[in-house]
Amino acid sequence: MKNLLYLLLGLLLIAVSSCDDDDIPVIPDPTEQTTGNLTITMNHVYGSSDMHYNQTVNLPSTEQVEFKRLYYLLSDFYLRNEAGTKVVLPKQYALIEDHNDKVSFTLTDIPFGTYSAIGFSIGLDSVTNHGNPNQYETSHPLSPINNSLHWNWEGGYIFTAIEGKVIPSNETFVFHLAGVQHKLDYELKVQLTCSTTPQYATITYDVKEVFQNPEIYTIAEDGTSSHSTTSPVVIKLINNMGNIMTGITVKK
Repeated sequence: MKNLLYLLLGLLLIAVSSCDDDDIPVIPDPTEQTTGNLTITMNHVYGSSDMHYNQTVNLPSTEQVEFKRLYYLLSDFYLRNEAGTKVVLPKQYALIEDHNDKVSFTLTDIPFGTYSAIGFSIGLDSVTNHGNPNQYETSHPLSPINNSLHWNWEGGYIFTAIEGKVIPSNETFVFHLAGVQHKLDYELKVQLTCSTTPQYATITYDVKEVFQNPEIYTIAEDGTSSHSTTSPVVIKLINNMGNIMTGITVKK
């Protein structure tokens, strides 16, 4: 009986030793990190100057104004890898309030790799825009408690709000830009490598471009407020916003 057991054990050892290493499955380490983070800061400028609030600024129309508030929603983030393929970062959003110095946010779960571009949108897709805002935690960018950009279930969210007053008349201007047809998409070229080391980038937003290129916006002639998603005021300002994102730099 013992001899039989020794024989079987010997055959088993021979079988194991003869296995090709390629046939042995590799079990990944569940603790191994495979994704990283990118923290982005929005740098708002006005032409060649820093963006200021409660200070007199000359619009391209030569009108003098004071900006009071600038806030907007970002969504639909993605990175484009070296092969040109989009790596989508779903369900990540950012609420920017420049007048309150809330200008930074962090994108998470970015697969390790090298990327040649970053894409994002100002505004929301239709499903998100008209979804239930109460589903979000109070700290979420889309929570109506966290921001004042939600109109109602039918109207959805304001995508961009620019508010201020005209000098010297003190007439208020309130530009609330909304509507899924006015969602703006951007893609900026960048050299970015995502690894275990957190990455930091700065995107420059030129507010002056909102009021020029291709058409100069004149408050006295074009209007001081927007009342609907189809308002000529909204359409003209949205058409001017294609070039507001002027570049991105990555901190080395």
